[in-house]
Amino acid sequence: MIIACGHSGIGRDATAAGIAQVAGLAPEVSKGTSFDLQIYRRDGGKPGPLFVYIEGDGFAYLDSRTPSTDPTPVDPLALRLAAADPGPAVLYLGRPCQFAPGRGDPRCSVRVWTTSRFGPDVVASIDDAIGRERARAPGRPLVLVGYSGGGVIAALVAARRKDVSLLVTLAAPLDVADWTRRVGLSPLDGSESPLDHVERLARVRQVAFAGQGDKTVPVESIASAIAKFGPSAKLIVVPDFDHRCCWMRDWPRLRAIASGSH
Repeated sequence: MIIACGHSGIGRDATAAGIAQVAGLAPEVSKGTSFDLQIYRRDGGKPGPLFVYIEGDGFAYLDSRTPSTDPTPVDPLALRLAAADPGPAVLYLGRPCQFAPGRGDPRCSVRVWTTSRFGPDVVASIDDAIGRERARAPGRPLVLVGYSGGGVIAALVAARRKDVSLLVTLAAPLDVADWTRRVGLSPLDGSESPLDHVERLARVRQVAFAGQGDKTVPVESIASAIAKFGPSAKLIVVPDFDHRCCWMRDWPRLRAIASGSH
């Protein structure tokens, strides 16, 4: 039913709104200098870290070579992770050009969700939204969580900031060049890679989860990046997981592992 209802942009917006409403996540639009973003947030006012969830690439392509006209995810996995978060403060960030704010943003073009999906203006828009949320509660430890391409964005944001206490990525192609080679994609010429910022990210506590059966982002591609980040980064390979299964089902357990790692 999710897939059937999700072909239209409005249907995909409704799917996300329903997930957020059940979890008590309030919708907002982050009006940024680069892009307008759909966000969902919850802050119960109790002490504890702020967990920020960054969505994956979404419905960026119709097939391996044909970009879609709307990258809004059919089933937003990072939002489902945010909805399952038991902590006191949660922020979910849709990617540029996703959902209704992105659909109406004149700054959006196909390149934003294809070759430039990890470009400086994309990263800046996510960083800006996080900065404004931090201003509301500056004393909370900051944890960034990114799924798939959202994990690349999370790492690039972490390289810019000095207040990230933990970076958690799930099935994320952190070595962008290695990943595109392995899966036969064209180089992402307008994008950055976390490996462009090894020295900065080596100082950030990281946990990278990889699915042993993931064909979209192979374990080897993630491992090659984690090895370069040094002892601050830890790779956890989860048996029987692929690119989508079963991150949402097991997220409370994996979240606890990540929070207690190192």
